[in-house]
Amino acid sequence: MEEEISKTATVMNFGCSANRAIAEGISGALKQYGYSISTTDVNTDLIIINTCIVKQNTEHRMKDLLLSLPDTRNVIVTGCLPVVMQEWIEQNVPNARILYPENANEILSLIENQPVNANLRLDTQVWEKLYSHKRVLYNPLITTVEISRGCLGNCSYCIVKHAKGHLRSRSPSSIIKEVNNSLDAGSKEIWLTAQDTGTYGWERKPKVTLPDLISELVQIQGQFYIRIGMMTPDTIKTFKEPLITQINNSKVFSFLHLPSQSGSNSILTKMRRKGKREDYIELVHELKSKIPELVLSTDIIVGFPGETEEDFKLSESLITQVRPTIINISKYTDRPGTTAAKSRSKVPTKIKSQRSKRLMQLSQEISKQELESWIGWTGSVIIDSKGTKKKQLKARNSSYLPVVINDSKKELGTFQTVTITGATRNYLIGKIDE
Repeated sequence: MEEEISKTATVMNFGCSANRAIAEGISGALKQYGYSISTTDVNTDLIIINTCIVKQNTEHRMKDLLLSLPDTRNVIVTGCLPVVMQEWIEQNVPNARILYPENANEILSLIENQPVNANLRLDTQVWEKLYSHKRVLYNPLITTVEISRGCLGNCSYCIVKHAKGHLRSRSPSSIIKEVNNSLDAGSKEIWLTAQDTGTYGWERKPKVTLPDLISELVQIQGQFYIRIGMMTPDTIKTFKEPLITQINNSKVFSFLHLPSQSGSNSILTKMRRKGKREDYIELVHELKSKIPELVLSTDIIVGFPGETEEDFKLSESLITQVRPTIINISKYTDRPGTTAAKSRSKVPTKIKSQRSKRLMQLSQEISKQELESWIGWTGSVIIDSKGTKKKQLKARNSSYLPVVINDSKKELGTFQTVTITGATRNYLIGKIDE
């Protein structure tokens, strides 16, 4: 009997939750093919690097990693980098093989040096096949479900549109099937992800919307939570009331990630963002009034070309008015191929750093105050991971806020009733009610 040869592979993943889903799918395909999987070892038989280039420093990190590998003959590069910067890979890492994200399900064909049909890159049915097999999840309790790729926007600073392309949405039936399979396998959290979840299904005929999809998912039997991924605020106006209804369902986290990017209408126009400052403030106030305990996450870009001190103060003012619990701050950097990169009105690096520090201080104050308002709250949480310290567990409450519990006896994946006894700037502290 011929002895089976051990095969090893490392799948390194970077970037958004959609990339996480792709990496899990690739790992699952490799495992079924007999590979043992690592996420860090650079001495395996095969290395797959799932890249991100949304920010300049991330792009540099990806390139440095590729250039540092001692032998690139068994390296496969996927993710956004090969889509936008294929020529750089061919010139600097000539031995590496390229796998477009849409063709990730054909990873085994590429390994065996069989042709991969790049002409099918925009066919939704091709890339969703990656999720028809059992994945290797980073956390078996959490399944990230990629519901669409691409977007309908045209932001002047965004390179992701170049990488992801125009909107392509998966069929509701394929998503429902994947969610059912994930729940049957033991997952308790379903993260719906896309470049813009708010535009899910808009290009399909007949048109479907995100609330339509969620309304079907919450009918699935069992106890679990659905997390809605990032969406552009302007898309909500087309299905605001149905969305509010679905978020108020007990199976949906009371959580929304709505990037504002700037509090200045002048900058929003330069960014080619739809909607104005006033629209955002009005929307958030309405959502908070109709969704009890809604937690808001937002993004702000500091130092966009042409941003004046007054523009920046308007961003500070916006944050003060809408009071997001989670605020992601980015210093603007040029991205190749974007309109903003060609601007001659760049903000000096020193000023960007100063503004970023100011906004960070304000954000931390607001986040701490918002989290402290939860002290005394009692409700259900899902324990989804171990804490960073011994005898510590991490959970999520119904608004997706992280809760640290000093108790190691409860099992992962169980729902527990806790009382919030404290808060930091980043998480809540809870005690299980016995």
